[in-house]
Amino acid sequence: MLTIAKLHGESVAYYESTVGNEPGQTVPESGPDSYYSEDGTKPARAWIAARSRAQSERVSARIGVEVGAEIRGDSVRDWFNKALAPSGEKLGRAPKSTGVPGFDLTFCAPKSVSVLWGFGSESVRQVVDAAHAQAVSEALSYLSEHAGYTRRADDFDRDLMVIDRVEALSGVKYEHRTSRAGDPHVHSHVLLANKQLCADGKWRTLDGVSLYHEARAAGTIYQATLRETLAKQFGVAWSDVTNGCAEIAGLDDTKMLKAFSTRANEIEKWREENSLDDQAAFERIGQKKTRQTKDLDVSLGELERRWRALPEAEAAEAFVGALDSAKAEGQTRTGADAALPSVEEILDAVVAERSTFTRADVVEKIAEMMPVGVVAPADMLAAIEHLTDSVVEPDLADAEQAAWPVTPEKSRKHDKTAREGSQRFTSRSVVSEVDHAIDLACEKVYGGVAASEIKPIEGALSIEQADAMRTIVASPYRASVVVAPAGAGKTSSLKAARKAWESAGKTVVGLAPTGKAADVMVGEDVAHSSATIARALKRAEDETAEHAAVALGWDTDTVIVVDEAGMVSTPDLVRVLDIARAAGSRVVMVGDPHQYGAVKARGGLLATLAYELPDAVELTEVFRQHDPAERDASKWLRSGEAPYVERAADFYAKAERLFAGSSTAMLEDALAGWKTDVEAGKQSLLVASTNDYADALNAAAQKTMAERGVLDTREAVKLTGNQFAHVGDTILTRRNNYDLVTSAGDVVRNGQRWRVEAIHADGSITARRSDDTGAVIVLSPDYLGEHTQLGYASTGHSAQGATVDVARVVAGVGQIDRAGVYVPMTRGREGNFLYLAEQMPGDTEAGHGKAEPTERRESTGYARDLFVQAATRSRTDETPYDVFRQARADWELTHLATGARWSIEPARGAYMRKAAQAREDARIKRFRDFASPAAAQPGKQDEKPTTAPQQQPKQEKKTPDDGPDMSLVQGNGPFARNDGLDKSRVQGWSGQSDKTDAPSKSDDGPDMSLVQGNGPFARNDGPDMSLVQGHDRQAGKPASRRDDSEDYAAQRERLNSEIAALREQISAIDQQSGDLESEQRYAQTALEHARVGQRVFKNSLREARAKRNARNRIAKWFNPNAGQETIDSIETELAREDANHDKWSQRNEELRQAQEELRQRRADLNEQIKSKKSRLVWIDVEERSADALERLQQQQARGYSTSSEQQTWEMPQEQSNDSGMEL
Repeated sequence: MLTIAKLHGESVAYYESTVGNEPGQTVPESGPDSYYSEDGTKPARAWIAARSRAQSERVSARIGVEVGAEIRGDSVRDWFNKALAPSGEKLGRAPKSTGVPGFDLTFCAPKSVSVLWGFGSESVRQVVDAAHAQAVSEALSYLSEHAGYTRRADDFDRDLMVIDRVEALSGVKYEHRTSRAGDPHVHSHVLLANKQLCADGKWRTLDGVSLYHEARAAGTIYQATLRETLAKQFGVAWSDVTNGCAEIAGLDDTKMLKAFSTRANEIEKWREENSLDDQAAFERIGQKKTRQTKDLDVSLGELERRWRALPEAEAAEAFVGALDSAKAEGQTRTGADAALPSVEEILDAVVAERSTFTRADVVEKIAEMMPVGVVAPADMLAAIEHLTDSVVEPDLADAEQAAWPVTPEKSRKHDKTAREGSQRFTSRSVVSEVDHAIDLACEKVYGGVAASEIKPIEGALSIEQADAMRTIVASPYRASVVVAPAGAGKTSSLKAARKAWESAGKTVVGLAPTGKAADVMVGEDVAHSSATIARALKRAEDETAEHAAVALGWDTDTVIVVDEAGMVSTPDLVRVLDIARAAGSRVVMVGDPHQYGAVKARGGLLATLAYELPDAVELTEVFRQHDPAERDASKWLRSGEAPYVERAADFYAKAERLFAGSSTAMLEDALAGWKTDVEAGKQSLLVASTNDYADALNAAAQKTMAERGVLDTREAVKLTGNQFAHVGDTILTRRNNYDLVTSAGDVVRNGQRWRVEAIHADGSITARRSDDTGAVIVLSPDYLGEHTQLGYASTGHSAQGATVDVARVVAGVGQIDRAGVYVPMTRGREGNFLYLAEQMPGDTEAGHGKAEPTERRESTGYARDLFVQAATRSRTDETPYDVFRQARADWELTHLATGARWSIEPARGAYMRKAAQAREDARIKRFRDFASPAAAQPGKQDEKPTTAPQQQPKQEKKTPDDGPDMSLVQGNGPFARNDGLDKSRVQGWSGQSDKTDAPSKSDDGPDMSLVQGNGPFARNDGPDMSLVQGHDRQAGKPASRRDDSEDYAAQRERLNSEIAALREQISAIDQQSGDLESEQRYAQTALEHARVGQRVFKNSLREARAKRNARNRIAKWFNPNAGQETIDSIETELAREDANHDKWSQRNEELRQAQEELRQRRADLNEQIKSKKSRLVWIDVEERSADALERLQQQQARGYSTSSEQQTWEMPQEQSNDSGMEL
């Protein structure tokens, strides 16, 4: 495959150290041929990849080297580190010590190909070398065509950075055939210089974003070309392609490949130095660690002898021998039975892993699917490009069946900042699937139940949580969505909902993507029963929805709660909704679209349904972190938006939570912090971005526990990989096993932690689960060896859902995105720490020389910058509708700035645009129906209104003078991003135009009819205020005393009802406040757009005036008014933007005032609730007094009297209270 790493100042020196001889010196005859030096390397050679021969020749002349020429080490160092070409030409400013002189593109052949090279004859090696070189060349040609871009300042607006092509890609290449551990490893280090020549003759730095975007596609092209060439030359067959890579059939034995895949990098070195001595001894027995001699210390001949001494060498030698015979006899494979994949097959394969995709994703998948024997190696790239174009740029006749553009193809005529490959696509099938899901979820089934018993509980259920659960429980729709950020208390909330469902006779079934999450649902009383989604759907596999409902036992009294729904794939959620419809069940989806998504499957449906459902709720309060400031930081981090992430980064940096440096330093620091936590008695969790980091941290943590006397190291059992466990160790089970039943009656799940209590003679162990149940299980040696690891550290996915005192996260730079930062950094209650590790040059599986741990620590500011880069990078899948909506918003901003229009090719772009328009229209109608009183009850939603509907203001046709179409940011257009609030009915909103047939209230300030209770959404079920305000409703007279026949229970019931009604009003106000906040965000966006427009037109005006003034004297004399019309037009546009700025500034102020009035109204309602609660207290007092008086009267009626000797108490008149009451 292809991996990319940024070079550092010392990188070139490292690569030169791997070269045994300088050009011109004699290369020792140490191997079958003298092509490589003693360590299996050869000196650097120049390479250039261009779109044309002329461009290649031009770059070659400027650099001063020919393609394939050897370059001395000092020339390479000057080229990369000093920006000085071998020709002596200065390429611009030299990179700083912290700068990036270039990129290392490492092309690695499959391990079976390396084994073939290692055991092959001289002729076999030459063929492998040639095939590898051709494959690398094809991949570089692809990168030159699709990733050869730079960023530069615009010619007219120096503040605007645009994307421009470079003439070619160039650099040097190092060929290696062994790994650091001395294994056969065919690979090339292609060093790409950061300074490249542009069309205007200037040298500029490469755009790294484009390079990284196309890397995977280039890597699969390399693999496809290599497979085709070797199949043609040797007639070999290949195993199934996985992640773009396949092994040679016959050399694909797992044991053989593992024997020649010894790890040897900085992480592994640190692990060896920080693990238990006896564990290292166990490892040497199992893995022959003694052969890890550094490849630069041993000749290639000696390495070959060691390879042939391994037990696995016999099978490899036999295969190579047979291969030589077949080649000598001319036996080669043909592709007579194979065919190129069709457009439909390609699309199905692409969308199986993602909902929307780019052109590079299509290239990657086509290269994986290319059959061997159909296309000649020299034609591989051209064939892949042709198939890709047939998918993303088809003929109009096939357009509907091909990829649908979701985002606009931003014409560089209007937007020069656009990168190639930024356009996203989807397929018709994906859009249909999402449509089906929305229709299922949003169908009204009126399966809600009474929710009055859900009330806030101090310290257990907040007001927000109670309101959300009441909404969900009473929802009329088939599905409900609860968006719950990390630490928002979703479990406590769902427990309250379960009680309401249970009271209504419902059964709650829990589903989750992981067994651990499923068990929590039952253990925390969220559901009556639970299962993983995979297991539940497996039971209903190949069944109709009706039969599946019967098989699962779902019916009209079933509520299905899907936890961690953001991690569930779209097809699985659609299947659950289909079965629920057949069963008459309701579905409640709980999760967070900002956390981890579905793995290797299309997803994003949770976010779409949250947008489509009128009563979807989002919990916004965070309770997990003790520090309120850290709770706020977690919310900022969750957003993924740069301004908020910057604020979160400032908090973590100031709190000394961010660190960066070498892998060794970060592992050391994280371990030291963990030790401090454990010694302080805290529950501390180590989280790692990769299994390598987790493995190293587990080994070091185990050693720490042994040193503290927690472990009994006299016995050990083998776990997965290189790990061993002792009595007292914490272990982590990694696979669900329904045959392993614990003492608590449940089963062993993936992601559960256990403590080893005993090791038995047969190699099994007794372990106790580290949770509230303390369940005990006996685990067999087979399960331990295949599915169990040490549990002190785990990856981020395993940590999702965990809550600890302190979380310490070790992540490689570039290995994490927004979810990979947000999830681990919200596990700790007291503290969350992030350690960002950077690899040193050559510290990879393809590295060479000694892997010496280096403790390098960077500044907090440097760590903060890396943190922001990771947290603003999102790899989460989104549905086409969400992508389209965001793209429309982004494009509207471009329109405001440049006047560009939404431009997708009419024939194909219409498909997605029409689908999105229809979906948005349906959503608007759904939200209006939801707000309509007739929609509140089943059977009445289709009745005609008894009164004439309110006439809506007529919108005049938009003219150019009306300014840009702000329907998007105002929230009432077809691509509105609000939550369904009809802005024309709230606070005098006037929509796109200020001109209406009816008078608009926007000029007189916000219409407060909504919050005052007399607007179109006024609530008529409010309390009878005469009961507490002391006045007659009809005459305004003082309220008369209540009828004596009215008992206290009736008064209490009425007051409780009134309090409940007041609380509902508060809930409505909270909803209205949320709507206003959304509107404020839209208004603020519009204000920012206006500011952008002002800046753009000011720059345009300045340029137009400068151009007009720059004319020569003759031009001014002959045409004195030239350019004035343009200036006048720009001034008109600028005036319009100024007006827009003033308009939206005023609107923001109006909304702020409206929010303040809502807050005051809420406070008044709370006071009324307090008054009624006081009245309830007095009713209790009066009732007790009345009871006492009644008992006294009964006693007197029976003939009893007070004793004359009983002391009588009187209160003096001067001590009476104001009302004259005496005791």
